Amino acid sequence: MNLIHTTKPTDLQKKHMTDLVNACKAAEPLALSAPVEDDLGYDILLLYEEDQTLAAMSFLFFPQEGPCECCAFVDPQKRRRGYFSLLLDKTLDLVDDYEKTQKTPVDFCFLADENTPSAVAALSSIGAEYWYSEHKMERPLTQNDQNFRLSSLTIEKDSQDPRLYCALLKGQIIGTCAVLPSDSQLYLYAFQIREAYQGQGLGKEFLLGMFCLLSHMGDRVTIQVSGQNYIARNLYKKTGFQTTESLSYYLY
Repeated sequence: MNLIHTTKPTDLQKKHMTDLVNACKAAEPLALSAPVEDDLGYDILLLYEEDQTLAAMSFLFFPQEGPCECCAFVDPQKRRRGYFSLLLDKTLDLVDDYEKTQKTPVDFCFLADENTPSAVAALSSIGAEYWYSEHKMERPLTQNDQNFRLSSLTIEKDSQDPRLYCALLKGQIIGTCAVLPSDSQLYLYAFQIREAYQGQGLGKEFLLGMFCLLSHMGDRVTIQVSGQNYIARNLYKKTGFQTTESLSYYLY
């Protein structure tokens, strides 16, 4: 066995990583992908067999705030050989090294597709504790969105942050929504309506107004929401979003 730790995989390693994920996807439902884009800041562990076949891999992300996030993949044809346990041991060594370097304890969690039975079973077998779920929701932008007209609100760009839009009611900011473009897709985040103005249909009007503004900028909008945020999920469904991916976090 050959275990490689890298933060900048080579083009060949990227191909091996993508092939491994595709093999996992062919075996069962899986929405996760390999971190093959450059400069994403991941610590990647690649476990090769003697014939240079990538049998398993894990990747770690250490955010400035919050727990360390980890994903692991094992070739469906090479499971039950102890590869996941070996990766887990080496992954935890990296976490220990990070804690010593930063001189602060770090919580550790796994990220898994809740529709992937083998992932859920593996995390259960090591005693990982379910924490929460997060849903990716998407909605196409259509020509009909251009016809929407605001009735109670006005929407303005923030003067300091060009990505941030503000919803104003009688001149007062009552909500915000940030937009991150990516090719023809637009990622919405930091969407919120002040508590005093919730339950009055203003959130729906704000979102529909955003779709109108963004309809000429891309083909689709994406948003992420916690599985426990039922009010937000219901609002997004009412404005045309559909769940395309459900990920669960497990503390370990």
